[in-house]
Amino acid sequence: MFSAVLIWLRQAARALAALFLFATLLPLVLGLVLGIPTAQVLALISSTVVLQANAAFVGVGMGMHPAAVLVIMTLVEVGSVLAIYFICDAFAMQSARVRNMLRRTEEKMQKVPLLEKYGAVTLIVLPAMPIVGLYSSAVIGWILQWDRGLSLLFITIGWVAVTVFLILVALGFVHVLT
Repeated sequence: MFSAVLIWLRQAARALAALFLFATLLPLVLGLVLGIPTAQVLALISSTVVLQANAAFVGVGMGMHPAAVLVIMTLVEVGSVLAIYFICDAFAMQSARVRNMLRRTEEKMQKVPLLEKYGAVTLIVLPAMPIVGLYSSAVIGWILQWDRGLSLLFITIGWVAVTVFLILVALGFVHVLT
């Protein structure tokens, strides 16, 4: 029982550290360097957590430079994905049910060699999907046990693509409903 609590605490600390570093500290430092008011950076961070890629409209609406919006939102994305992985690991370490689900999923994945080989690439499109979005894409990559580095890379590529698109929409360069 005591070791289970320690595992949870360690994984929670890792998740919080990833969130603090990528989703708070680095964006705030960037804001300081670029002269962006702290309140605006914090507003964009919290908007990104809640609205995901749609927070691009918040950042542009506050008058922030589009490149700063993209970098801050991407830092929040990376921190969120890493935190989700650490929390999912905690579930796998503590739950026989989760471990069995992962084992069964791995067995099914071996029957689809193409998905096993190129699976992580599919994570590019998930951050743009309204229901799946950022958080589910991290969980899907974790459940399917795709390489974490590749999964993070492809989720981030998809995230950057959808965020750039929404920034262009917010700036009026792309007209969606004309």
